[in-house]
Amino acid sequence: TPPASGANPTILADEELRIGEVEGGGPATFGRIRTIAVLEDGRIAVGDAQAEEVRLFDRDGQYLRTFGGKGGGPGELQGMQGVYLDPEGLLRVPEQENARLSIFDPDTGFVRSYPLYLFSYSFRGPWTAAFDSAGRTLVASAGRFGEGRYWNMLRTYDRDMLQVDSVPYYDYTDDGSRDHPGVWKIAVGRGTLHVGVPFYPMPQETLSPTGEFWTSSDGAQELEVARWTPPGDTTLVIVSHRPAVQVTDAERDSAMAEITGRLEGRIPSEARLNASKIPSFRPPVQGLSLDDHGRLWARLSGSGVEPTVYDIFNRDGTHAETVSLPFSVDESIPPITRGDELWAV
Repeated sequence: TPPASGANPTILADEELRIGEVEGGGPATFGRIRTIAVLEDGRIAVGDAQAEEVRLFDRDGQYLRTFGGKGGGPGELQGMQGVYLDPEGLLRVPEQENARLSIFDPDTGFVRSYPLYLFSYSFRGPWTAAFDSAGRTLVASAGRFGEGRYWNMLRTYDRDMLQVDSVPYYDYTDDGSRDHPGVWKIAVGRGTLHVGVPFYPMPQETLSPTGEFWTSSDGAQELEVARWTPPGDTTLVIVSHRPAVQVTDAERDSAMAEITGRLEGRIPSEARLNASKIPSFRPPVQGLSLDDHGRLWARLSGSGVEPTVYDIFNRDGTHAETVSLPFSVDESIPPITRGDELWAV
């Protein structure tokens, strides 16, 4: 059920509140926001990975208190990958370097920690997790499975963060023979450097509280998203026939120059990047997320672009709305929606 051609919005968002200062050094000066969490009463928790802190603000943006701080002791944080609201109204903070999940009460502070190894492959965060109606934690993870090979898998933990299940669904072990069209492989010493090809439509993914994934198609020129349950039962495919946006020669040249400059001194001088790998069209989708009704938000706008535009699809795949936000949303942090309100970084 494709929407009309062109990203003409049916909903224009009005900004009501902004928290953050470029200068000042106070609690509203953020270093690197991983994620945010919005409590039922409207309070906003911001996970700042640079300071290793969770800062709490009221619904009007007034600062309330801070949890965490760098360290490995109880209530301290190291390598935080975001802050998440669980079904009990507590704040969960996964820590990669401390290999644990710390729990905070938004009113009283630190509650407890659970050991949790954050399995990863090219881990960049934030944590990809969801909470189901039984209070279990579902985590998009990775790890070894079967004869030392590496797999993506869905791990399920009970309320006490004991793992109760894991379902491997994709073997990503690289023996050097794979040649992905979206990656340049460059031999560096005894290893291999993987460099992403500009404008290549890498698959985007989001995890639902029901244990289903929504994943966009690798390399597709138009928006195509599948809903599926590990290890691979596909239950729905959405296809949108919006016109593809062409990559100009100037954009290709600029992207190649930026990558070449970044790699200067890191790779052998004889290494050459095959420019023909760069697609002729921009990626049709830049990110996926779900709202409080389980509807899919497909981000159409690229990084740093204003406004940020999303196509919203109902659970049956029909197009519901096209929403335009009057600012550039951080592409690694999905917005949070509740009713007709939205919070974004």
